[in-house]
Parts: sequence; C-alpha cells; structure tokens
Amino acid sequence: MGDFFNRYLNDQCKDADFEAAIDLLLSPAKRDLLNNRMKVHWDITTGDNTLPNFTGTLHGIHYQINKKEKVKTVNFFTYFSRIAAVLIIPLFIALSYLAFENFSKEIRMQTVFSPMASRTSFDLPDGSKVWLNAGSSLSFPDHFSKKSRSVKLAGEAYFDIKKDGTPFEIETGSVKVNVLGTTFGVAAYRGEATTVTLVSGQVAVETSEGNEVFLIPGEQAVVQDGTGVIHKREVNPYLCTAWKDNLLVFDDEPFREALPRLERWYNLDIVIADEAINDIRLTGTFQFEGISEILQLMEITNSILYTQGKEERRIILNLK
Repeated sequence: MGDFFNRYLNDQCKDADFEAAIDLLLSPAKRDLLNNRMKVHWDITTGDNTLPNFTGTLHGIHYQINKKEKVKTVNFFTYFSRIAAVLIIPLFIALSYLAFENFSKEIRMQTVFSPMASRTSFDLPDGSKVWLNAGSSLSFPDHFSKKSRSVKLAGEAYFDIKKDGTPFEIETGSVKVNVLGTTFGVAAYRGEATTVTLVSGQVAVETSEGNEVFLIPGEQAVVQDGTGVIHKREVNPYLCTAWKDNLLVFDDEPFREALPRLERWYNLDIVIADEAINDIRLTGTFQFEGISEILQLMEITNSILYTQGKEERRIILNLK
C-alpha cells in the first residue's frame, strides 16, 4: 500500500494509484495509516525543518487529470475528490508536521516540593537559583520562552535570578512579583500575609486588585490575604532570609508570629494553652538545636511549661 502513496507524491501515479490515494485520504478508518505515511514521507523528503515545495507535484497531478479525461462530462464527486486530494494531502502533510513539531516542543511543567522540617535548593532551567523553605513548592516549565519566565510558588522561597533581559515573574495566587535580575525572598503560605523581601536589585509587587509597589534593597512588601492592600516597610533582609542557610533567627519577635515558623521548621503541632504565651518575645539564632532545646530556654527565661501530647508530634505550652 505504501508504494502507491509514494508514487502519488512523486508524480508517478496511475489511475489505480490515484483512486487508492483518494480512498486513503477520505476513509476515517485509515486516518492513522495516513498520518503515519505522511510522517514517513516528511522525514525522508526534508531534514532542514522547512516545508516541502509541492508546486511540481500539483502541476503534474493536474496534467494527469486533464490527459486521462476521455469525455467532457465527468462525475462531479470523482472530479471533486481528485481536486480535494491534490489540494488537501500536501496541506495535511504540512499541518501534521507542524503538529508533530509543536508536540515535541510542548512545555512540560514540573514541581519541586520541600517537605516540613526540611529545606531544598535547586537551579531553574535558565540558571537562576532557588531555595525552598519547609512546606513549600515551586512549579515551573522544563524550559522558559524567549519572552517571559514564569513560576508559581506556594510557601516560601529565596530567589537569585539570572539576569538575561527576559522578565521573570513569580505568581503566588493573588500576588505577582516581577523582576529582571535580583535576589529576594517571597513568603506566601496559605492563611498568612504574603511578604516580599528585597536583598538586591529591584522588584515590583502587584496584587490581583491592581495595587503595585516597587521595592529597593532592605524593603519588604506585606500583602494581607484577601485584601490586596500592600504595606511597605524597612527590614533587615538577613532576618527574613537566614533560613536558606539553615538558620532559624528570631529578633525580639512575638511568639504568635514565631509559632508558624517553629511548626514548619520542626514539623510539629504546637498548642498554646495560655493566650499570654503569644505575647512573649523570642530572641535567638538556632541551627542544629532541636525544639526541646528551644522550649527549655523558654522555660528558663519565661516560666513556660511544655508537655508532649498524646500524639507524637504535638506539644502543649502552658505558663507555670
């Protein structure tokens, strides 16, 4: 069957070949066979990603049609089928090739997760570096386009973006961060305010409500969940990004604010039995210390008692 198809495309077909080509083209049951034959022919006839020139074949087919017609009155369907075959098969070949090329270049998304009580670092396809904090994930394509670089963040990450002239965009749901090349941290945990802390360069922070601010190094944008309102403040970037160096740093921080970080850092559920504990200020830098060492320090300095709950990873805090 393949011989008649090749003879047709090479302008060497006879009547039987022509009729077989029409049947192959119009028969739904032979669609897969047609696609395979067109793909094989394409691979043979071109290797430089250019569309083949069917002009000679087209003229040749018309010449064969005119030469073979014995009478002026012809069956309309037969004539239409022949014209359709002449015009549509080359188009099918070209479209099938383009579809095959698009499929081979299809962008595939991948996601990196950083479980609770862990931190993960990796490189993006463009060479930019990313650190993921505990309980976070980043989704990105296996290759970026020449027009934009876009990733989606859930949780907290530190970015060192490679500057190549292509805009880089981070989506966190209701907030977008636009950069060209810079270092900064983004925290966007569910149920918490989203923060963007700039270490170097410049970024623009935009909400889905249309609010936008620009940051310079040492500034942090705080977006309250669900409001779209952006507050800008000066911070010490080190305190906000030390986690990427496996350091847990608190600087006179209310325990209510430190609590979520402690739970993610140690993968624990910490229950506050006395609301007054939330107002206790926590200061210290921890790297390899366990949660028990931190709580023992709080026992000494703030008269706190802690007990292990019935569940293995549950701790209850009380005042003495």
